[in-house]
Amino acid sequence: MNPLLVAQLRRHWTLVTACVVFVAFLIIHLLAFQPALGRYRAAVKRAADMGLTLDAGDAPRMMPARVFALLSDNSLPAEAAEQQGGSGELGSTTLEMITRLASQNGMSVIGAEPGVTSRLPRAVQIRAHVRVSCTYNQFLAFLDDLSRSGRLVSVDRFSMTSMNPGRETLDLWLTRYVLKQTGTKP
Repeated sequence: MNPLLVAQLRRHWTLVTACVVFVAFLIIHLLAFQPALGRYRAAVKRAADMGLTLDAGDAPRMMPARVFALLSDNSLPAEAAEQQGGSGELGSTTLEMITRLASQNGMSVIGAEPGVTSRLPRAVQIRAHVRVSCTYNQFLAFLDDLSRSGRLVSVDRFSMTSMNPGRETLDLWLTRYVLKQTGTKP
């Protein structure tokens, strides 16, 4: 062997050792870990074909049970929602629900009138205007009961004016949403 080459190898023994270790790790990787990676990828593919997933990001999003119950309680078949929205049945049941909640909270209903019923592609919106006489605490209790009613109702706006000491006149505009069941996923 060439004495100059041997002298250079002795002088750079750390570099030679690093290269030998690298080649050893490369061989071990190719012989041991590459086949294991192939088996892992095949197992993940088989699991995905069966509908299972190991990645949390790929998992199908599940709707919480309470949200599913709320949505199903506030939905009708599309034909029934259209028919009931057009006939005024949804408007009358909405007004009945609002006046019942108002009277349960000690509010005196002065007037209740249905508003415009909008038929949207995926829902029916029923608007209503209610005028009641109440105290502020009764109004808060009414809103609390309305939020716990299990119906999709929004308070669009309201105004309170003093009628006499301790009682207010409340003008309340509400919208109820009834979803249409279409049978297809959004």
